[in-house]
Amino acid sequence: MKKLSKPEIRDAVHRLVSQRVDEVSHDDSASLMETTNLDSEGVVELLVEIEEVFSVSIDFVMVHPESLLSISGITHHLSTLMVANSLVDAN
Repeated sequence: MKKLSKPEIRDAVHRLVSQRVDEVSHDDSASLMETTNLDSEGVVELLVEIEEVFSVSIDFVMVHPESLLSISGITHHLSTLMVANSLVDAN
């Protein structure tokens, strides 16, 4: 996978969320479960798809679950994982 900037990661996450819900909040920090029609199963399916698309593994034991319930939280976590795997463009 090519290196991505944080804005590119955010855009990709937003696109993946948009494919699963009726409408996405303009507030990236808003809870996906509170502002969309995603339920807990939908969030898990979204996170599995994100793992596949970004070629990363999310350690659900080590991550606070609420940090993965918003676009900004998912973007931050992916950026951190991808830095560790040298997949984020530092620019």
